Amino acid sequence: MTGLDNRGPQRELHVLRPLPGTEGKATFSASGAVLGLLGLTSADAAGLDLADILRLISETEGD
Repeated sequence: MTGLDNRGPQRELHVLRPLPGTEGKATFSASGAVLGLLGLTSADAAGLDLADILRLISETEGD
């Protein structure tokens, strides 16, 4: 049985630091699986913005 008092294993949290040159900018990431489904390499994806990724996803829906 679970409840609010059952916190499970405690894990240490680490702060994510921004990549150099991205300070103050919105960033996103896509998993390797998503890139693979879209037929993109990491190098290809590096030049895309979120709108590009979302467009590619919508164009490949149902494939």
